[in-house]
Amino acid sequence: MLLKREIYNEEWEQMLRVGIRRRYLAGDVIYIQGKKNVGLVCITKGKAKNCIYYSDGTEKLVCILEGPAVTGETSVIDGEGSIVSTEALTELEAVIVPVSVVKELMGKNPRIMMFLLELNAEKIRALQFQAENIVLTTRQKLARMLINFYSSGVYTREAEGNLVTITHEQLADFLGTTRPKITGALNEFEKSGLIKKNRGSIKIIDGEGLKRIYDFE
Repeated sequence: MLLKREIYNEEWEQMLRVGIRRRYLAGDVIYIQGKKNVGLVCITKGKAKNCIYYSDGTEKLVCILEGPAVTGETSVIDGEGSIVSTEALTELEAVIVPVSVVKELMGKNPRIMMFLLELNAEKIRALQFQAENIVLTTRQKLARMLINFYSSGVYTREAEGNLVTITHEQLADFLGTTRPKITGALNEFEKSGLIKKNRGSIKIIDGEGLKRIYDFE
């Protein structure tokens, strides 16, 4: 899922003032799973992905972030290695706030601490969402994810709340399956009048119909 938690403006500006500005190219790794972060990553422009790499070489997409957004908070909070890797999906501009500075800000401003705790909880829920998908069929998983995007506003354009801007490849990465399987399921949904496929987006036509697939198949 795409994390779009509201960022408190005053605290956001405060973090930007004390951090170090960095630029990344698409494909650059910002931090690596299992290693301690250099600091809190405040993405000001561009997109990045949080993912988990398994020992067999497979990758599980956890969420996508689009600036303004924050990541790296888990390692900052507990001082341990990151639970995910973060990679730039586009050219990306960010401000890195060192761990010591973040902790100082948290001590002075409870709103920063609360924001980071909320953000961390949101990512844990994203991981839980992925774990719950294990027992579902591809059709059920896909219907569930589209329902989630549709109901929460994640990935949807503001003017068209029913238009989900996501590719087949991204859906396959999220759900731990292949692009052909996703395309096949989407074709079935379209034939049933549940969605309308567009290049780089999916229009939700019948959200209740998608919910029935998830609930009853």
